[in-house]
Amino acid sequence: MTNTIPPGIEGWARLPGPAAVLDAVHTRARRGHRTETGTLTGLALTAQQRREVALLLGTRWELSGRPVRLQDMAVKLAEHHLTVRGLVEVLHGEQIEPDKEYRSRAQAVATAERDRAATHLIESGVAVDVAERWLADTGLPRPGSGQLQTLAEQVATVLTRLRTTSSGTRLAQLAADTVHDAHALDADRQLGRGVARLLAIEHDLPRPQRAGRAWRAAWTAAGVACDGVSSRVLALNLPLTGESPAARLCVAAPGEPVWLTLRSLTGSWTASASDVFVCENPTIAEAAADALGLTCPPLVCTDGIASGAALDLLAGLAIAGCTIHARADFDPAGFTIADQVLSVAPDALSWRFNARTYAEERGLSGHHDAPEDLAAAVAGLRVAYDLARLPVHEERVLTLLLSDLAVGAGSAGR
Repeated sequence: MTNTIPPGIEGWARLPGPAAVLDAVHTRARRGHRTETGTLTGLALTAQQRREVALLLGTRWELSGRPVRLQDMAVKLAEHHLTVRGLVEVLHGEQIEPDKEYRSRAQAVATAERDRAATHLIESGVAVDVAERWLADTGLPRPGSGQLQTLAEQVATVLTRLRTTSSGTRLAQLAADTVHDAHALDADRQLGRGVARLLAIEHDLPRPQRAGRAWRAAWTAAGVACDGVSSRVLALNLPLTGESPAARLCVAAPGEPVWLTLRSLTGSWTASASDVFVCENPTIAEAAADALGLTCPPLVCTDGIASGAALDLLAGLAIAGCTIHARADFDPAGFTIADQVLSVAPDALSWRFNARTYAEERGLSGHHDAPEDLAAAVAGLRVAYDLARLPVHEERVLTLLLSDLAVGAGSAGR
């Protein structure tokens, strides 16, 4: 058989009707079925497509109304030194591998890569059971593409360096010394997450999912200090108590917005159960301080997408029994912030972050709900926003928000 196709046959094969027939043959071959005999009973062809197929099979076949028989195609193609399967393979530029064989081969490749990844970790000093638990993590690349082995090699390199590094080294310094990239071990990098999650397994700690408490705990257990000052959150009149710097900062600045960092939130702290309002933009916090000062209810400003410091603070407040009333800009970033808040405070309430407020500000008609529950409010708000696709920033409803703060939690969910 030939690896070339006569121009006439190639032109025929590109027509819609023949192309549909040959696609069906390709599917049969992948499923392990015969390609030189058999009938394509499940293939529906239009009248025009039948006329195109008949250029090879003949007018009698076209008029018969019968489905395509592969043995008839095989006879016609044999005149050109082709088989049905051979024609399909030349057109596709590769041999057809049955799905069963492909899956078997892919599984073997994946298993081999996973084994190599485990070997890299074990040779770097990782216990066998720890390596197996790490390899079971759903956040890792799927084995088979080579990415898992590459990640395991990089993780092993970091661990080898880490075991010879003095306690107290800083994360960015470790990254720069090991892989020549000070940000390579950040929480938004796959290598950083990979090492942190392995360290968490080794020290029986919670799995880190972001740059928060679990993240810092994993690195601290290995003697690595994380950056605690880049991540910050703005707070006003938070009722924090305890020995942490954040508690002391809040006590020292009543009525004044203060920036709290991850570093300042370390150590023991708690809060008296109270209503805490959450906004996105610093303008809201500054205006609240100017208008209400010491009388303003506790307020947290994420300053855009919530940082690790913001999420740690809100998580701690929720644990302390505070009721979280949250809002953000009416736009996709605002929805992300709401989802972030819900991830650490699932029982959070809506602070005018609902379809009713959005519709009123955009002049939209129709009935719009205003659920008190933040999760339900966001669900309804997404529907209203998707219809209009018009952002509304918090500053536009500043007067309403200040009015809510002036009277406390009583009007928070309106």
